[in-house]
Amino acid sequence: MAEKSKFINLEDILTKEVEQLTALKKGEIDVEKLGTIPVTAIDNSEYKQIKKDCMKMVPNGTGGMVPEIDDDKMMIRVITAAVDKDERSDFSFANKKLLDHLGVVTADEAVAKLFSPGEILYASADIQEISGFGKKAKKAQEEEVKNS
Repeated sequence: MAEKSKFINLEDILTKEVEQLTALKKGEIDVEKLGTIPVTAIDNSEYKQIKKDCMKMVPNGTGGMVPEIDDDKMMIRVITAAVDKDERSDFSFANKKLLDHLGVVTADEAVAKLFSPGEILYASADIQEISGFGKKAKKAQEEEVKNS
């Protein structure tokens, strides 16, 4: 009797609905000043755009330029994207009324005002985990905080 393969095959994938294959995980983040906020995982195209938006070219010391990512900005952008796309709540950090109420202009500034630095780190790590980065991303961010 032939042993069944432990690997996925094309037929396994084709028997699943596209919505099932492309569904994004849901989660929640807790913020002391706000309470529980629902979030939805970010997908590849969103992640790439966030990363691109947070990258700048800096001199490398030898006349050339190298890309550098603003990690703090990237963490905040991950949070705003995951909150904005979650349909379980109409809350958005980009809401004009919220921005006016806080006396800020951008969603990034609203997150920075409403979250403690640790909450930004852990909320971003939680969102990255449901987005498929797993515990390695969370551990790397924790190490970065320790070393800064």
